[in-house]
Amino acid sequence: MKTNKTHFKVSLLMGLLFSFFTIFGQEEEREIGVQEVTVIKSYTPSLSEVFKIRDQPVVIDSIGQEKRNVNYSIFSVPVVSTFVPSKGTAKVLQKKKVSPKYNATASSGFGMFNVLNLDHSAQINLDRRQQLSWLVQFNGILKDIPETILSTKQNSTLLHLGYSHGTNSIASLSQISFRSNGINFHGLREPITDDLILNNIDPKQQLNYLSMQSDWQWHSTILREASLITHLTTDRYSTNELQLKLKSKFQLMLGSIVINAEPSVDYINNKFKADFYTNEASSFTSGVSNLALTVSSGANRFKYKVGAVGVFGFGDDFEENNLFVLPFLDVSYKPKKGNFTPFIKLSGAINQNSFRSFSDRNPFVAPALALKNTEIPYNLEIGTRTKLVSGWEFKMNAFYQKANNAPVFRSFGYDNTNDDLVSFRYANSFEVVYKEIEQIGFDASVLAAFKNGGSLAFRAHWRDYTVADGSKAWNMPELQFDFNANIKMFNKIFLQTNVIYLGERKNSYRDRFLVQAPEDAPFLEEDLPSFFDVEVKISYQLNDRWEFYLKGDNLLNAPNFHWARYKVYGARFLTGIRYNFDLNF
Repeated sequence: MKTNKTHFKVSLLMGLLFSFFTIFGQEEEREIGVQEVTVIKSYTPSLSEVFKIRDQPVVIDSIGQEKRNVNYSIFSVPVVSTFVPSKGTAKVLQKKKVSPKYNATASSGFGMFNVLNLDHSAQINLDRRQQLSWLVQFNGILKDIPETILSTKQNSTLLHLGYSHGTNSIASLSQISFRSNGINFHGLREPITDDLILNNIDPKQQLNYLSMQSDWQWHSTILREASLITHLTTDRYSTNELQLKLKSKFQLMLGSIVINAEPSVDYINNKFKADFYTNEASSFTSGVSNLALTVSSGANRFKYKVGAVGVFGFGDDFEENNLFVLPFLDVSYKPKKGNFTPFIKLSGAINQNSFRSFSDRNPFVAPALALKNTEIPYNLEIGTRTKLVSGWEFKMNAFYQKANNAPVFRSFGYDNTNDDLVSFRYANSFEVVYKEIEQIGFDASVLAAFKNGGSLAFRAHWRDYTVADGSKAWNMPELQFDFNANIKMFNKIFLQTNVIYLGERKNSYRDRFLVQAPEDAPFLEEDLPSFFDVEVKISYQLNDRWEFYLKGDNLLNAPNFHWARYKVYGARFLTGIRYNFDLNF
């Protein structure tokens, strides 16, 4: 009886369940609605988010620009996603080590022939807009070359102070520098045998250059640039030379075309204590006023700058002709396919020659020069630039120049009437003569910049000279090149290399007769051989502050010399140390 009741209960339950599914199974099917799915992806941090400043600080600064508010809205789009979030742990970020940057450095070195090098420089930010910098250098060779009659010691001192200021509308740079080079007129053509002369002559020459410069740039006016440059040059023989340069640039934009007007004035006043031949005081005053008008465009592959330069000369060297019109052309084209960029440049100039510029090129010029200005009616370059490999730039071009009153150096003669024992009157100094010279040649250069901060530069020049009077272009080599490299060899070892090659060239000098005035002596010529000058510097960076270096000069021990009769020091080595630090005010 109990069993029957149990079967009856089970049958009743099954019947009810069957009726339930039957009833709800008869309902109409409903469509599945589109629902919004929120996908949560695992967080993968990046280095740029580590040091984010969450709150924007408020800074009162005239340089800063007010940020605009951006209004935006976010709306959702219904999608069916099959994205499966990846699982894992966040990558551990490591901050890249950055070497500290110091604003000051000091170094010293000492080596053979009592070579002494001292160097100190600093660059300090006074605030966001102002910067102060200075540089102090001393390089000297304090021991004479063996077996020389007169002293060969030399030294160079440089003091430089700069101040820069910049805002959104204007930037300026003002600087003052003093440079002093001490040399000796030791390049005698023949030995001095008179003990009275040897005991009383002082061959030292001290060339002093004081320069002041102020440069200004405007970003939103027609007047874009202006600069004032002043040079004052003196020496041990009472030479006094003042040179002033005033330059400006006006620019007007018309779409992609730029109209440029660049007026400038260059004035020079020179006084020598005594002319070499007349032994009387001499002076030279000259000025050049330029106005360059050009039209340029660089908005597409074809870039050009074309115009002309009007020159008005005044002073001692412009008595007959003082008005010149010179061409200016600079055109290049970069094709859409290919890496070669052909270019052509044509220009002219009136160059102001000065005792300062000549003594920079040849420190053994006598402080008794005849000064003239050089007219270059044509200076033409046709060539191409290319970047076949990233970071490498190649340039090749043909060269042509015609110059009137082109300066060349020639040795002064022996002055038999030099009773005052003036040290540069023993056929051991140079004069400047002016000739009409045409040059044709070829230039090639390779420049490279490496990712680790290293660099490489090679420049070569070949020239063929044609002088109107049939003579030679004295002391001007046909072939010369220079090579500079700064290479990081290992993690803390750096290599710097400078190589200079100067090809064969001619020098002219006056023969000596005991009873003949130096201006009446005949001219002779001599061959000066080519030479290499090789410098290598190896630096070891102990840490961020300390660096040790070893430097070698004239490593090939070349017995040749740049200027006739002037010996150079042989191979010499020096070692030094550099220390980096911070200066705070």
